[in-house]
Amino acid sequence: MRFQASALTCLIGAASIDSLAAFGFAGQRSSFVAAPLRMQSVAQFTPVRSTFSMLADGSGGIEELKQMAKEGNKLTLSAQKSPGLFKAGGMAVIPAAALLGAVIVPGGAIAAGAVGAVGASAGFIGKNRLDAATQAAAKPTIAQAIIDNGVDSAEVAGVISNIKETFNVQDEDFANMCEDVYKRYIIGMVKTPITMTSEMKELTNLRNALGMENLAVGEAHAAAAKEFYRQTSIFTPLEDLEDPDHPDRMSIDKFLFLSERTFCQGGETKQAFKYEMSRVAKAFNINMNEALERVAEVAEPFYQKALDSTRGKLDTDAVSADMLLRARNSLGIDELTSRDMHMSAFADEVKSLLVGADDAATARFVDGAEARVSVYMIMLIIGHPWIW
Repeated sequence: MRFQASALTCLIGAASIDSLAAFGFAGQRSSFVAAPLRMQSVAQFTPVRSTFSMLADGSGGIEELKQMAKEGNKLTLSAQKSPGLFKAGGMAVIPAAALLGAVIVPGGAIAAGAVGAVGASAGFIGKNRLDAATQAAAKPTIAQAIIDNGVDSAEVAGVISNIKETFNVQDEDFANMCEDVYKRYIIGMVKTPITMTSEMKELTNLRNALGMENLAVGEAHAAAAKEFYRQTSIFTPLEDLEDPDHPDRMSIDKFLFLSERTFCQGGETKQAFKYEMSRVAKAFNINMNEALERVAEVAEPFYQKALDSTRGKLDTDAVSADMLLRARNSLGIDELTSRDMHMSAFADEVKSLLVGADDAATARFVDGAEARVSVYMIMLIIGHPWIW
């Protein structure tokens, strides 16, 4: 007779977290237990930073992970707080009496009366059941580690790696957990329809923290796209999703933009990029060409802002042609588009330096215009060598 999950939940739930932390199996031996079990605190592998980064604080992804960290039943949450209690090594079963004794008896000793009474009626807790609880607890613990450390922390990758070892999760299972965490993060991120360029780096940091390869990232984006579209289309009519100014349409365009940038910056081959981006587009019921057009509609205003900034700061050392190159590459602005945008920016600059532009006979440049135009022209040419 095996001890049922509901009974185990009652046993574990009867003790507070503080009480659990005070008890253990130090020195306890049993014919059923191959080695002493010691309770471990999750604090061993999820150190909390004293301050969060500004990036993490304002992230919709972090807010989604906060919900994820709360998920799980009492058994799962108990395993999350004390994974060592559930790691049974090579044993097939754990005596229910021993588990109960560890919870209710201080000092690590198990009361003989309690063992006898519970053992006679409760039987054993299967190792598979405990392993399942322990592994189920690992995923919300990954989420909590990211919350506590931030995606841009230098330590978070090591913290997450330690979770895998502490919860004794197999490589494939842990990789799937990381995919789920990434999927939830990007869904939370795009729930805010306004796109920020910092979110590209945020996803890169998250990917690195979770140790995800390109294939896993592609799977996560495809799954997240399906789930987000399912959630969105329940409440938003299709005609609203065709309106570029509707918040839900903007969120989908943001998802497309972040996916395209993630695949490109991850070093995908052209064939792999086409495959991954097609899957994301299909999830939103659009084709590849339309998806890329909508990506460009998100990216171009950012580059236009960069061009406007160069004009406004041309007399300072705050901007350079190299900055334009980096901005264009970061945003994925193609050659044809950037050429047109550079030429338009140059024309706007020339017009701004003309006095009386409405009358060709009397129009003239302001003082110093020639030098300024020359500087700007050089900057645009270096920033886009094939313009002229």
